[in-house]
Amino acid sequence: MTGVTEGDGTAEGGARAAECSAGGPAKGGAGPAEGCGVPVGMIDVAAVDDHPIVLDGITGWVMAADSGIRVVATAATVASLLAGPGRRAHVVLLDLDLGDGTTVERNIAAITAAGPAVLVLAASDKPLSVLAAMRAGALGYVLKNEESAQVRAAIKAVAAGQDWISPRLAYIFAADDAPDRPSLSKQETRALRLYATGMPMKSVARRMTISEETAKQYVGRVREKYARAGRAAPTKLDLYYRAVEDGHLPPLP
Repeated sequence: MTGVTEGDGTAEGGARAAECSAGGPAKGGAGPAEGCGVPVGMIDVAAVDDHPIVLDGITGWVMAADSGIRVVATAATVASLLAGPGRRAHVVLLDLDLGDGTTVERNIAAITAAGPAVLVLAASDKPLSVLAAMRAGALGYVLKNEESAQVRAAIKAVAAGQDWISPRLAYIFAADDAPDRPSLSKQETRALRLYATGMPMKSVARRMTISEETAKQYVGRVREKYARAGRAAPTKLDLYYRAVEDGHLPPLP
């Protein structure tokens, strides 16, 4: 895990806010980005938790005067959230165990495929839970007993594309040094997940709002890192297997 921010993430806004202020997507300029029409720099947040008391209190927990954060949707399941306005949020706060038979890996994959970034908001501080969530594609992990200011800092960091981890959990990543698991950057991980699931390189580039050449470079770096780790992935299918093995993608049902 690289580039983890501990506790003081303060970057404002997110990719969609930048698109809106520019009048359209960062690449392609096809018109206003989905979710525009909100104040520049405003971060839209949605939440998924199967405890009504948590969802009832989430607005008061993360919103504050001049925080630049607003809650646009809540739901008890990921499927319900993505069926409504929550799919247009910048950041989704996701509970680890929803009790509906889904896995955190599959839930994170579904949310990030729809567009929002994922910030896990959970009670568990177990290393395996934290690592599984971050390897599956979450950008941040915050504990439910954190101060609300810490939660807002995490939201702002994740909305800006930065990794964020509770300071109390930072030791987990210092110990996560498996020699055969390549350390991928956030962009490399995203490129891997999109490309390995069958998306053409041109579509990967469009989804990441980067050039096709840059997308190829990210995938190329992933292949190089797996080769150096002794787990070569010369084909797209090989990349898919590596992504599943390392928790970047959920296994097929």
